[in-house]
Amino acid sequence: MNSEAFRRRLVTIPTIFIMWLLLSLLMMPLLLAAAAVDVTRSLLTGKPWMAVRLIVIGWVYLTSQVGVIAIAAIQWLASLLFLRKAAEKRTEWAYTLQTWWVRSIIGAIRGVMGFRFEATGEDDIAPGPVIVLFRHASIVDNLLPHAFVSDRNGIRLRWVLKKELLSDPALDIGGNRMPNYFVDRKAVSSEIERANIAALADGLAENEGILLFPEGTRFSRKKWEYRMSQLAESDPELHATMEGHDHVLPPRPGGVLSLLDKGMDVVFVAHTGLESMRDIKEIWTIAPVGRAVRLSFRRVPAAAIPADQADRVRWLYEEWARVDDNIMALREGIEGP
Repeated sequence: MNSEAFRRRLVTIPTIFIMWLLLSLLMMPLLLAAAAVDVTRSLLTGKPWMAVRLIVIGWVYLTSQVGVIAIAAIQWLASLLFLRKAAEKRTEWAYTLQTWWVRSIIGAIRGVMGFRFEATGEDDIAPGPVIVLFRHASIVDNLLPHAFVSDRNGIRLRWVLKKELLSDPALDIGGNRMPNYFVDRKAVSSEIERANIAALADGLAENEGILLFPEGTRFSRKKWEYRMSQLAESDPELHATMEGHDHVLPPRPGGVLSLLDKGMDVVFVAHTGLESMRDIKEIWTIAPVGRAVRLSFRRVPAAAIPADQADRVRWLYEEWARVDDNIMALREGIEGP
């Protein structure tokens, strides 16, 4: 563990434990107060209960964080005691821990919010090695790649994530025990960042892949307008490709381009149903209970990907526009934003 990680965890881990302990101790009075708020709001607006739901989901999230930290600490102590098997199984255990963590949170969201998860095109996911490109629209859809690609279809993913997510202890500890890469978006050299992303493809097996969120951040209308205004100035042709496709942000091609030389197929993932969970305020306001969360997977073979770099950028934008089209198709019959 380097000094930066040590200093970060010295803050984030105690914070998580304190929040979990306080919420656990105050759970009953908080739930009673939340129920009173929910009853009042329901009578006035007809909206489903949300305060109680948010408290329950928050407790499950914090409990899963504490569990990940505790188990990781036990594994670390076992390694210190020169238990060779513990050290050899470090990565294997990290994947198992990730599966448990995701299942816990997804299970809580499904049960408490009444969500139904539906997927089409899952036959396109395997085999690997493969590049998986996911849409990013909410604070919970970053759980979907592991739930559907890894847990359900057996493709272990090496993730490309923003460095800011290291403030989440479970992602920090577990994510750094696996061959993932946390991108420094403020890095002086973007070339080094792209080279580190490309290095993730080294040694990929048939049951492995690389995951990227090519938009680089969560979707919002404000961000879409800003990106499109930038694109109109820098590349009118690409702007025309994305014009009218306002459910996804124009992709940032750097990370994807760094991997395309590796000769892997690409799986594009569209999903909808979680758009009203961009942040806690929106969840509270919209109260998205009982939604269908739908995903579709579409595989493009490596042979169909252009060889020229400029052509690859155009290809990526065209394929991302198709993701937007697929979102619209998936949204049929889903109420709400």
